[in-house]
Amino acid sequence: MADAYSRASNVLFSESQKEAPLTIAPARMCAIHAIELYLNAFLRHEGFAPEEIRKRMHSLAEPTFVAKLKLKKKTALHLEAMTERREYLISRYAPERITEHTELTRLAATLGEVKAKVGKHLRSPFGGDIQARAHP
Repeated sequence: MADAYSRASNVLFSESQKEAPLTIAPARMCAIHAIELYLNAFLRHEGFAPEEIRKRMHSLAEPTFVAKLKLKKKTALHLEAMTERREYLISRYAPERITEHTELTRLAATLGEVKAKVGKHLRSPFGGDIQARAHP
């Protein structure tokens, strides 16, 4: 699902109108949701139960992410800032508060890095291919 939301955000960003900021809201929402889904996949891979993940309430900040995924400092700080500003909720319920949103280039960079690092982690020799384990 994370890949699908990531692709959707790319399509929606390409079709949005820069002069009409609210047209970017669906793309932003998809990008943030994709980041959250990638991080949730990482947590499931690390053994977290679905109930534990749901209790996180859209928190994107987790020391485990930075340490195990070897995220760049800028990305880690961005995930913390997005969580502190409750950007997921703002983008979902108050997209008109555009000045409180992350710059699009920073959002795209964070999504790209999280996607790449989670993908690499899930396919690592230590964990094996997650799909291979799910379908022996």
